[in-house]
Amino acid sequence: MLEGELAQINDLDIQDWTQSSLLKAPDYFWTAPASSTGKYHPACANVKGGLVVHVKRVVWLATKTCLGWGICAHERDVVLSACLLHDIAKAPSYGGSFHDYENHPINARKLFAEEKSKFVEEIDLCVRYHMGKWTPRSIAKPMEDFSLLELAVYTSDFLATQKDLATPRDGGK
Repeated sequence: MLEGELAQINDLDIQDWTQSSLLKAPDYFWTAPASSTGKYHPACANVKGGLVVHVKRVVWLATKTCLGWGICAHERDVVLSACLLHDIAKAPSYGGSFHDYENHPINARKLFAEEKSKFVEEIDLCVRYHMGKWTPRSIAKPMEDFSLLELAVYTSDFLATQKDLATPRDGGK
């Protein structure tokens, strides 16, 4: 379902690692809506499979963000990988437990393919901080300390949640 987005990663090591990590995603990742309440994502992402729609929107926005910000090819690949993986641990329901919800960026790391490399560390940080100012307190840092790549992932994810922003990934112009 994310083959086109995955193919946008030019570095084959990052692409292969990202694909291996996506294969470890729980089954619900592929079928869950992006929001259990419908409050924080547009209608196109609040349906069955909406989390994948959300990820597609994030990747599309990240390609535009990287282009506009002049992010180089390797760093763009890191951003795209992080965008593909940022919500792989986001469950469709938490039974009212905000603690479990807010820790989904930390829990995503448990699903990453085994590899120790600089790009994995960079992707991990981008996923960890993709919630920006809403990052869990236990790992939060000031926004002014975010790296350019962390800001690119956060900005793309934040924009993808906006209900008034249509993208080609969801039928918008």
